[in-house]
Amino acid sequence: MKKLKMRLELSGLGDKTHIWFPLPQRINGEPEEWLNPQNFKIVTDKKFNNRSAYFLTSLSEFKISAIFPLSNNPDDMDNPEIFLKSNSLVQSDSPAIKNIANSLTAGSVDDNEKAKMCFDWVTGYLEYANPIRGLYSSVQALTDRKVDCGGFSTLFTALLRTSNVPARCVFGWAIQSKFGYHAWVEFFDNQKHSWIPCDPSVAHLGKRTKLDAGFGFINDERAVFSVGEDLNLPGDNIEWNVPLLQLPVVVSVDKNGIPAKFSEKLTWSTV
Repeated sequence: MKKLKMRLELSGLGDKTHIWFPLPQRINGEPEEWLNPQNFKIVTDKKFNNRSAYFLTSLSEFKISAIFPLSNNPDDMDNPEIFLKSNSLVQSDSPAIKNIANSLTAGSVDDNEKAKMCFDWVTGYLEYANPIRGLYSSVQALTDRKVDCGGFSTLFTALLRTSNVPARCVFGWAIQSKFGYHAWVEFFDNQKHSWIPCDPSVAHLGKRTKLDAGFGFINDERAVFSVGEDLNLPGDNIEWNVPLLQLPVVVSVDKNGIPAKFSEKLTWSTV
């Protein structure tokens, strides 16, 4: 089985640097086996329990190497209801999103049926373009229409939550994609009592991508680094808010607390 190899190189760091390196979320194993150096501690965001390796350093240069196993199988979370809430990125309380969801799913009581109608609408309405390193919100995706995989995912997730179907954005690495990092969605089917994977941007792209995924299936190899949106990462006298946890997060300051202007290089390959 292939593994994901990553290397982070930092230079020009300030007097104090916090680094959160995302970890695979659905893999049995010890992070110490995956990462070098090993002077880190495991931290977990309080909202969705995503794990990351937290480094704290005063060095001006720092390097981290990782080799991660791959797995994208949905887990069996006992409380899917936490993925019904609106937030700043998945605005399921938006009147515009509510109106669309109601028009699509009115009269349906089957979660899979609701999800398929929302999925088909999103893949037909949006156009894949303008990839960013951050995350398009669902309202921004609805307005702009030309968005990346993250925009497809937040809009689809918002429509599902509005339709009372628990859903979550999933962030990680798809090793056959152009950029590596990727976003998709899982919804909870209450009738089947299971999480169902969906990838609206790949379904939209079709043969324009090497990825093999769509409604209800993901056949290509991936690593899941986080689920959910709008996370607070805990550290040493710091809690750092990020829209998603997919790439390493670096916060570096000088002795006066002023952000340092540092260089960052992330490379990846498969082994």
